[in-house]
Amino acid sequence: MMVRLVFALVFLVFYGCGYKPANKTGVKKEVYCIKSIKFPRAEATALDVFTRSVSDAIISSGNTLECSGKTTRFVIVYVKSLRITPIGYSAAQRASIYRVAVNLDFIVENRKNEVVFKKSISEMAQYTGTGLSGDVERRYAVEEVGRLVSLRIFSILTDQ
Repeated sequence: MMVRLVFALVFLVFYGCGYKPANKTGVKKEVYCIKSIKFPRAEATALDVFTRSVSDAIISSGNTLECSGKTTRFVIVYVKSLRITPIGYSAAQRASIYRVAVNLDFIVENRKNEVVFKKSISEMAQYTGTGLSGDVERRYAVEEVGRLVSLRIFSILTDQ
């Protein structure tokens, strides 16, 4: 009896403050498939990072990532430019600070290959490492800009 009373009081307090259970049944979620991620030149590390970033953004936005007959939207990412620049060096003369800038087009098509929307995304990130790990800092810098691109795509998909 006492538990029910406490539960009822807590419910009334939250309800009075404007908190309500979320009803997401009215929101139609899409089934996305990554059709392609294109680069002007071959870059295996960046391809891996951007594929993971786009996948994470689609799933985090509450949509489904599945390439099948259920797919309603196809994603094309065209990386127009990717610049990875060492801007600082360690005492051992290895690059320890990298700046990465990316400019890409995020294109979503429907099943009829009609463009639903196209957004241009430009991001820049900087990563500071120790300079002792060889090319690891370079990969971490690309992953850092990949996280920023993922956040931007998440924002785009949740606004639609």
